[in-house]
Amino acid sequence: MKVRRLHLYTASLYIMLAAYMTAPAISYKIGLPRIDNFLTVGFILFSLMAAVTERRRYPARAARPMLLVGLMAAWASLHLIITTLSATRFADLMFFLVLPSLMYIMYLVIRYHSDSLGFIRRFLTVFVLFVALPPFVELLTGIQLTTASGEELAIESGAVKGLFFNPNNLATAAVCLAPAVLFFFNISVEKAKDSLHGWILFALLGAAIFLSVSRTAIGCYLVLLAAYLMYRKNGPATVITVSAAAFLLSMLPQQALQEFLLSLNNNEFLERFSSRLYLFLYDFGSDNSVSYRQEIYNYFADNPPLLLTGYGPKNFIGYFGGHLSYDLAFENPHSFLIELYLSFGIVSLFAFAAYVYTYCNTIVLRKRLDNRAKWVSVLAMVIFIIAGFIPSSILRLPFIWLPCFMILLYSVLRPSEKIQPAPFHAATRQIS
Repeated sequence: MKVRRLHLYTASLYIMLAAYMTAPAISYKIGLPRIDNFLTVGFILFSLMAAVTERRRYPARAARPMLLVGLMAAWASLHLIITTLSATRFADLMFFLVLPSLMYIMYLVIRYHSDSLGFIRRFLTVFVLFVALPPFVELLTGIQLTTASGEELAIESGAVKGLFFNPNNLATAAVCLAPAVLFFFNISVEKAKDSLHGWILFALLGAAIFLSVSRTAIGCYLVLLAAYLMYRKNGPATVITVSAAAFLLSMLPQQALQEFLLSLNNNEFLERFSSRLYLFLYDFGSDNSVSYRQEIYNYFADNPPLLLTGYGPKNFIGYFGGHLSYDLAFENPHSFLIELYLSFGIVSLFAFAAYVYTYCNTIVLRKRLDNRAKWVSVLAMVIFIIAGFIPSSILRLPFIWLPCFMILLYSVLRPSEKIQPAPFHAATRQIS
C-alpha cells in the first residue's frame, strides 16, 4: 500500500509541474480554460487527505520549515473569508495556498522513495526542459507560445519568453532552478555522467536566462557559477580568469562599444537586448523599468503601513492609489517581500522570514554537508529572494519554491547519503 501511495504522490508532483508549465500555452493555443487553476484546488485537497492518511511522526528538522510555510499560507487563507475575491484573485490566492501542499508531498516522496536522489534528478531534468527548451522553439520557429500583454512582449519584438507570459518570469524560473541543478548533479555525484548531465542542464538554464535579457538574473547566474568554480579546487584560477576578463572588458574603447550597441537597434530581434544593455552600462537613469521600481520601493520605505491581514492578493490600489506615476503597482509591486506584506500582512511576512532563517540555519549546521554544498544551498535561498524582485509578481509562480524545498528536505531526510564534492573534472575524464 505504501508503494502505491508513493507512486500516487510522485505522479501528482509531475502532473502539477506539467500543469503549471503548459497551462498558459494550452489556454492560448487551444482556447481551453486554465487547467492549473482547478488542479491547484484539487492538489490542496489531495495533500490534506494525504496528511490524514500518513499518520507518522515528522522529523523536527523537516517539520519546522513545513509548519512555517503552512503558517504563512494559513494566515493568507483568511482572505477566503474576509475579502471578496474575483475569480482571478481567487486563483492568485490558491496559487499561494498550494505552497505547503507542494512542500508536504515533496517531503513524502523524498522520505519514502528508495532512490530519492534519482527521483529528484529526474524531476529536475523534466523541470529544466519545460523551462529552457520552449524559448529555443520560440526563437527558431518564430511561433509565440503564450499570449503577449503588449507589443513589446511579442516574439516579433525580440521578447523570448517560452511557456511564460513575459521574459522576466522565464528568467526567474531559470535562475531559481540553477542552484538546485548544481547541488543535486554536481555535488552529490558518484558517476561522471551525472556531473556531465548536470552541466548540460545548467548550461541550458544559462542560455534561457541570457535569452530573457534579465540583467538581475544574468548577474545571479554568473555569480553562482563563479562561486561554485571557486570551491571546485580551482579558486585561484577562477579569480585570475574573472579578473582578466574584467580587465579586458575595461580596456575596450567605450565609444566603440556604445556605437556597436546602438547599431544593433536596427535589428528588431536584437534591439531589446542591445537597448537594455546600453541603458544598464551608460544611461541607467533613463531606464523606465528601474525608475518605476525605485518609485515603488521609495514610497513603501517612506510610508510603511501596519497591516495585520493585508489588502488581499493584487489589491493595492488603496495603498498606492494617487501616489505613483503609473498604476501597475496597484496589482504588481515588483517585489515579493512587499507583495507578501501588502497582500497578507505581518504574520505571513514573519512566517516567511522564519522559514528563511530555519532553512539557512538547518543547512549551515548539517555536518554531513560539504562546505561547497552548504554554500550552494544558501546561495539558492539568496537567489530566490533576489529573484522575487525580477517579475512583477511571483504569486502565479509557485513552482519556483520547489528547488529550495528539495534542497532542504533532501538534506535533512537522507542522513545515509553523505553529500560530498564531485570528483574534480569528473565529466572531463569521462569524455576522454
